[in-house]
Amino acid sequence: MNNQSSGIEVKFPGAAGNQFGRNTYLSVIPFKSVERFLMVFPEVQRKINMSRVKQIAEYVINGTLDRNYSFLSAVTATCRGPIRYDEESKQVSIDLNATLSINDGQHRIAGIKLALNTLKRDISKESDSSKKDKLSKRLERLEDMHLPVVIFDNMDEKHEQQLFHDLNLMASKPTKSVSLKFDNTDPYTLMAKEVSLDNHYLLKYGVETEKTQLRDNNTNLMLLSTLRNMISYIIAGNDKDKGSEDTLCLANYDTWKTEIEEILDILFESLPNDCNDRTKYIIGLAVTLQGIGKYIYNLRNGDALNWKEYLVGLKDINWKHNNRMWNGYGGSYDERLERFVFGGTGGGINGVCNALIENNRPTKTIQHS
Repeated sequence: MNNQSSGIEVKFPGAAGNQFGRNTYLSVIPFKSVERFLMVFPEVQRKINMSRVKQIAEYVINGTLDRNYSFLSAVTATCRGPIRYDEESKQVSIDLNATLSINDGQHRIAGIKLALNTLKRDISKESDSSKKDKLSKRLERLEDMHLPVVIFDNMDEKHEQQLFHDLNLMASKPTKSVSLKFDNTDPYTLMAKEVSLDNHYLLKYGVETEKTQLRDNNTNLMLLSTLRNMISYIIAGNDKDKGSEDTLCLANYDTWKTEIEEILDILFESLPNDCNDRTKYIIGLAVTLQGIGKYIYNLRNGDALNWKEYLVGLKDINWKHNNRMWNGYGGSYDERLERFVFGGTGGGINGVCNALIENNRPTKTIQHS
């Protein structure tokens, strides 16, 4: 640890306090300065996960777009070197020889660095002056963003390790459903939340936004995550799409939402009135609903001009567990459970889609435009 002062300080706006007898500082550091001050020391950190870094970098870059909601929580660090607080100017002063050892947030810092470098690389490669200018403005905006940092003053290695343990291993991670409930960055999740509150069929059958699985005594038809994936299948043909100009984006969002609302109306008009009874039908299974979504994608992108009539034709499908038609399409009937059981998620989704392709027929009794 370098405690020797250089005589040169870098000042950041902030506040000072005390926690369990240790001097604590709170400041904000510009994104463009995080690489200079915030560092990772292996003895007090775990090995970095580059896949997670790339996800955060993508999240950070998307945060420069209009109408996107992106937030990074405070990083916690230990100052290795001289640090002080000026009460008069309300500034945290860090000596130029000092470094901030990251105790919680190394992936956020690495993600910010990667996001900045990615935009710089894209700018250097871009030949179109208009696109280059837009990228430059996004980079400028990103560099001027600030990251909150909680700084502990000069702790030894053992205390830094304990700080890492307490911040990372004792935190409670929210369930996937709760995470989706409060996520406003993924366009498919946003649409799922909106249509679950707007569509009268989804209001009738229910969309579960808290739990991670549905038991028989839960009358909701599906999880929010299932609806999100179903919409993604309908629009993009898979559940991994994150939205783009070719699938779902800000420019086409309202058009797609109207389309999805109509598709859901036709679909649920064609399904049994008690389709949320999972003891009776396979409809309430996540793989079935996603398989239907994939089937709709195939209809809309295939040769059938009358794809809506195929949706109406679903009223003639026997969706009951004991319908032997489902055998061979990703699962089998379990005599003991008296249920049709899918062997796996991917196989089940493809199985439902293929079953409908091979067995469903169009019906011309349709009133929708």
